[in-house]
Amino acid sequence: MIEKITLKDFLSYGEVTKPSPFSSSAKVTTTLEMRPLNVLVGPNASGKSNFVEALALLRAAPKDLPLPIRNGGGVAEWIWRGDGKAPDRATVEVTLASRKASAGHADPPPFRYRLTFGAPGGTFRVLDELIDQEYRGRPPDPYFAYQKDGPVIARGAKGSRVLEPVDIDSTQSILSQRKDPENFPTLTKVGEFFGKILIYRSWTFGPDAPIRSSCLIDVPTATLAEDFSNLPARLAVLKRNPATKRRLLERLAELESEFTDLEVTPEGGRLQLYLIDGDRPVPASRLSDGTLRALALLAILIEPGPASVVVIEEPALGLHPDMLPTIGELLVSASEQAQLVVTTHSSDLLDALTKHAESVVLCERQGASTALRRLGRADIQALAEFDGLGAMWMSGSLGVTP
Repeated sequence: MIEKITLKDFLSYGEVTKPSPFSSSAKVTTTLEMRPLNVLVGPNASGKSNFVEALALLRAAPKDLPLPIRNGGGVAEWIWRGDGKAPDRATVEVTLASRKASAGHADPPPFRYRLTFGAPGGTFRVLDELIDQEYRGRPPDPYFAYQKDGPVIARGAKGSRVLEPVDIDSTQSILSQRKDPENFPTLTKVGEFFGKILIYRSWTFGPDAPIRSSCLIDVPTATLAEDFSNLPARLAVLKRNPATKRRLLERLAELESEFTDLEVTPEGGRLQLYLIDGDRPVPASRLSDGTLRALALLAILIEPGPASVVVIEEPALGLHPDMLPTIGELLVSASEQAQLVVTTHSSDLLDALTKHAESVVLCERQGASTALRRLGRADIQALAEFDGLGAMWMSGSLGVTP
């Protein structure tokens, strides 16, 4: 899992020079200590989506690093500009640890991955990239690094690694250029982790939206597709396991009590999703936006599958407030299997997470920069004065409101 992430001059994450005026026990910074569940809250333009973009960039590293930057307006749009300063590069750095190690159990030291990019001469370039591992009492052990004379890479397994110069394409990450478990096991492992980040943010429900459509029988089913186009097939897979099917239908009943079952039927070489209302099957094309969103969340959270990190933007939009306690429970349980990052404006969802207040991260504007603040001791102690975490947030006591 991601143990820590630091953003420097990346999108809205620049220099933070002022402490938070709302909690002396909570550190305000552009570095975030991550937990299994991380719920980002804050007003519009506070930097929540920019945090997601950092994860999207990491996800692109083992495939096509510049792709999200090209789609997002080019390098200049991705480098922070504020307080009259104009840095020429941006950095994303993460520490990766096993879930056991993050929970305090003995395990190998975490890996560090750092990526710095810019546009010298107007063209996207990787200016620095580092993968290393720090053992107590000795200098970090690099697997790949940019050194004075150019990039070097460690070839071979532990105990026989040798740093050697390497000729690479500086417009791409090393993770897309060295995929060899035998000679470069650590690079391969880090690339695989980033490649398993899933981001659900394109919620569309129009008549022709993929979430309403049937899907081909032979689509991939290990996870729900990010455009939701394989929803029938993913739900069919979840129904195959009796225990998972039972949990799926129990949660469906909590969210949508009028529906007693769901069926996935092959029709003309495609799979069609139906919800059963009494004796009447209702096709996905006729379901409400809220019901489809609830089904997608079930498909994501009941069994996250092989995902390393699951990102969900605004899961509560369009859902009845009575559904959100169940959604909160699903988020907590899913975070035991995969790390979750969630953005929300919903006070009702925060109320549902009151017992997990330490999972909430406030996105604040500190001058020209976004700053991140996880709820501190004083915040959590003050919760007793409110009906729930959402009520506390809406009161302004935390310093940021929707």
